[in-house]
Amino acid sequence: MLEWPRMLMRMARAVPAPHLAWLWSRRRDFQLQKHDGRVWVNTFFPPYPSNAFDRFIAATRAIRRGRRVPTSAYLAVTAECPFDCPHCSHAGRTDAEELTTQQWLDVIEELRRLGTCIVGFTGGEPVLRSDLPRLVAAAGPEMATIVFTSGVQLGSREADRLAEAGCDCVTVGIESADPDEHNRLRACGEGENSFAAASFAVEACRQAGIYTALSTVATHDKLNGEGLDAIYEMAREWGVGELRLLAPVATGSKAGCEAFMLDEPERRRLSDFQARHNRRGDDPAVLSFAYMEGEHCFGCGAGFHHLFVDAHGELCPCDLTPMSFGNVTRQPLGEIWQGMADRFRRPRRQCIMGDLMANRNNAVAEELATGPLPLPPELSATLIAPSAPDAPLPDGYRRILDV
Repeated sequence: MLEWPRMLMRMARAVPAPHLAWLWSRRRDFQLQKHDGRVWVNTFFPPYPSNAFDRFIAATRAIRRGRRVPTSAYLAVTAECPFDCPHCSHAGRTDAEELTTQQWLDVIEELRRLGTCIVGFTGGEPVLRSDLPRLVAAAGPEMATIVFTSGVQLGSREADRLAEAGCDCVTVGIESADPDEHNRLRACGEGENSFAAASFAVEACRQAGIYTALSTVATHDKLNGEGLDAIYEMAREWGVGELRLLAPVATGSKAGCEAFMLDEPERRRLSDFQARHNRRGDDPAVLSFAYMEGEHCFGCGAGFHHLFVDAHGELCPCDLTPMSFGNVTRQPLGEIWQGMADRFRRPRRQCIMGDLMANRNNAVAEELATGPLPLPPELSATLIAPSAPDAPLPDGYRRILDV
């Protein structure tokens, strides 16, 4: 496929030859998806060709020169959601006033200045905000946009509005391929059918011309049973471009619950799920965060190449690390980002939350369990030690930074 050489040639001036060779050697672990004249490696990266992809190259060049760049940022534009999922990562947060449209527009503009190239809109349920298309439009075309949704209230009209706003991808969350089990886990009320809404939303977005993906949390039960295989087959039947597999993290509703997280053999199996399907050329493509964020790929970029702003303006290293370093309604986002630098000088070889809970005698787990979330900046600073300038790098970054 010619797209790989073209993308790598485009990156040649930003990254050293050993990194390009490493990417080429890994290409079979990714199943490129063509959509609307562009190619997606997966939703970890912006599509090619695009303004966002060029910004990604520029950000990589800046990182090589020693500057931290939030290449991706997820924004929880609302905490409102009609469901009560047992693993909700936004649960347990303080009940404060949500950001206004103008405040979110200001956040998006600051991200543009910082060099961000992917903006994810999440929640809660982001579709419940009537101004979502306006926020999506404000981020593009310089930044690729992804909407993470349960599918509720996302019909043809809403999908068309997102498409007109330039939305690059809609990712619909799925708990199970069995409708009754999915609805049970969503804690649907009487008369609610989240599974049907998710199915309808996928079709509406596909008809609107938006690149569409499914997403699921790969819990122990799904990984050790047949749940992931069933969801993959359903993703194929629904015609989506990608299946995103999220590794469970002890946060939100599961704050402090270390048993919720996968052990190392389970993470390897989840990583292998991506490689197995993509090497066979199966559709849809698989993106496993256990693979992408593992020590042999790009590791954990929380606070280094990724940030998260919750519905009340608290800036955290990622959406699964409920530790605030400041509030964007009281301090410029760029200042907060720079103030985090000593704790996030370089990417880690594995998930920061896994490290914190394993290496701090459960002090982090206790703080998370007692809440409220996110933990305040003064406490976050004590729980996350400054990163060592010579800490080992994940393999992908070791080549990018030429060390």
